[in-house]
Amino acid sequence: MRKTNINNYLEDSSTANAKKATRSAFWCFKSVLSFLFKMLLGLLCVCVVAGIIVGTSIVMYIVDLSNEPTGIDLRARKLNLTSYIYVYDNDGNPQEYQQLYSNENRVWVDYKDIPKHMTDAIIAIEDKRFLEHKGVDWVRTGGAVISLATGKDSYGGSTLTQQLIKNITKDNEASITRKLREVFRALKLEKEYSKDEIIEAYLNIVNFGGNNGGIQAAANMYFDKDIQDCSIAECAAIAGITQNPSLYNPIYYPEYNKKRREIVIGQMYEQGKITKSEYKQAMLESENMKFAWSETEKDEEDYDPDEESNSTQNIQNWYIDAMIRQLEQDIAEKYNTSIEVAEEKLYTEGLKIYCAVDLDMQKYAENYFLNWETPYDENIEAGYTMIGMDGRIIATVGSRNEKTGNLLFDRANTAALQPGSTIKPIGAYPLTIENSIYNFSSPVVDQAIEEWDYTDGYWKPGPHNWYGYYVGQLALCDAIEWSSNAAAARALQRVGVANSYSFVTGKLGFSHLAEQDGKNLAGLSIGGLNGGVTVTEMASAYSIYGTGGRYYKPYTYYYVTDQNDNIVLDNRDNYSVKALSEETAYIMNRLLNYNVNNSTHTRAGYTRVSGWDTIGKTGTTDENKDSWFCGLSPICAAAIWTGYDNPQTINAPNYAVDCWQDLMEHYLSDKSVSEYKVCENVTTARFCKTTGLLAGDKCKNTGIGYYTQGNMPSYCEGNCYKKSTDTDTSSSSSSNSSSQSSETSSEDSSQSDTSSTASSEVSSQENTSSEDDNWWASEFEN
Repeated sequence: MRKTNINNYLEDSSTANAKKATRSAFWCFKSVLSFLFKMLLGLLCVCVVAGIIVGTSIVMYIVDLSNEPTGIDLRARKLNLTSYIYVYDNDGNPQEYQQLYSNENRVWVDYKDIPKHMTDAIIAIEDKRFLEHKGVDWVRTGGAVISLATGKDSYGGSTLTQQLIKNITKDNEASITRKLREVFRALKLEKEYSKDEIIEAYLNIVNFGGNNGGIQAAANMYFDKDIQDCSIAECAAIAGITQNPSLYNPIYYPEYNKKRREIVIGQMYEQGKITKSEYKQAMLESENMKFAWSETEKDEEDYDPDEESNSTQNIQNWYIDAMIRQLEQDIAEKYNTSIEVAEEKLYTEGLKIYCAVDLDMQKYAENYFLNWETPYDENIEAGYTMIGMDGRIIATVGSRNEKTGNLLFDRANTAALQPGSTIKPIGAYPLTIENSIYNFSSPVVDQAIEEWDYTDGYWKPGPHNWYGYYVGQLALCDAIEWSSNAAAARALQRVGVANSYSFVTGKLGFSHLAEQDGKNLAGLSIGGLNGGVTVTEMASAYSIYGTGGRYYKPYTYYYVTDQNDNIVLDNRDNYSVKALSEETAYIMNRLLNYNVNNSTHTRAGYTRVSGWDTIGKTGTTDENKDSWFCGLSPICAAAIWTGYDNPQTINAPNYAVDCWQDLMEHYLSDKSVSEYKVCENVTTARFCKTTGLLAGDKCKNTGIGYYTQGNMPSYCEGNCYKKSTDTDTSSSSSSNSSSQSSETSSEDSSQSDTSSTASSEVSSQENTSSEDDNWWASEFEN
């Protein structure tokens, strides 16, 4: 009996365990299913949200494309309108100064004078539903989009309206984006113009082989007659060229043109545009078609429209050159088109351009350089730009020689040059003030960086200073005045090259630097750039020290209107970017003032203008191959470069300083004296020049510094006298001789190691920074 109970118990226990295991497995399976369901649901939600985001982005992108202006004025193109440049007189009234017009080889034919066979021929072969659609043939466009998506480039979907847009905008990119933009432009164009206006513009603008713009030029070239006198077959021959103007040019490839024109004639017959009799007559004429040929016609390879333009237009000044280049860029950007198209708009659409030039200063500057005496450097060149505090370019000169043409090589606005030490107050020092790394009188290290130049398998120390030795320690203001290369390199090392690169490219408009300049320490610290800077870029960069740290993009015109006086471009409310805080800008301003007014090591002191607070920085490069001065007065900034187009040593590297002073003095001569705006958050205090700390009672050698409350040095405890004596005994003789000789020698050349390859990368140099910086920190610890 007991045995039976035990068996029953065991059976019940086994059953219970089995049920428990089953329940456990069920719940485990249920948990797995629940997890998988939640995961799939989560993935689904992510996909839905991502789809919404992507879909919204695509819709917004398409909406943006649809809202882009066409930038096309067919009526202005027809009239080939002259554009006008206006300059302001001394009373502030605009006066016509110059005209801009095109010298293209094109004769416009009005719609009423175009033979019907010509319009029928082009519609039959290019867009048989032209009179029915609203600018886009959706069936053909869909096929073209599919072709692009599958990698087959095809323009077969383009209507005449779309082809006209492509010919005007010169937008030939094989992409869906281009196709979408073209579609929206075509829809807009058909709302703005009639079918007759569109076909008229097409036949007068499209290229018909060689240099033949429009059907009249083509008729003259191929048949020596006007388009009104062309037969059906001749119109078909012209219409057939458009698909491939080179291949179907009847002069060079008559057999290909024959095949193509007979296809055109066939399409005209099939679409009912000509009778059977006209078809037979046209085919017969095609079989025996003769083309005119003149040996006096310009060969396509020999034709130079720029040469023709320069020979028929007056020589314009350097300012107008710079303005035209800027206008072409701005028009291209506004209408999302090419520079070539922007240039055509500028010369043919009757624009009114209100120029920002100070004509008196422009004439004076150009005459100054034409009469510039350089007895030791007869062929030396120059580039100069003066800019107002709102970004307005007051005057600019691209060469010291007389202009012999238009849109020539411009050393002020297009040449990418090496800036030498003028880069130091832009690339090296301002961010140290902005980030409270340095203050006005911080002690900075004037010692070589051990891992500076990696050549022949090992590191060499550098950079070398132009004065031939290292002082060891300099207050920041003195480091700038001495133009210490080592101190500038260490300052940039503290800030980070990438941060400085982002600053000058993102906030100061530097557009000619190379990518490598964002990695190499030498470039933005002492001027050994892989790319370069323009004179105008440097002038506008220095102007931020007179605007409270705000950068204004340089401009050459106030505003532009179309032929109906609608505003097209406007710089009158030139938008500014906060490049630096007002406090940093003012402290940098005072550092540059210190540089000019305490100048013993460079020629910066020679840029003073009586009664005015002029500030700035000199700069030279390796072997005195470039000489600069960049600076400002309270009402304008200016920069000048002097050197040779093929770099060679300048025999008298004081030209830049002298020219800058002469031109600034002339400009300020009839202006009321003004001052820089004082920053209320910057206070003045006397500092010890030996330690860079605030001067104590025992400090003998002191100066006035400018500081923010959050970045004030501590007080000198009076042991500076001994340090000063120790430093003087070791370097005073060399310092004094260098100071005096520098007045007539190479100034503040960044020549040491600007080309030294600047190969020391930031990552390898930061290690040396910490040791030296710690040494100074312990030396002057509170």
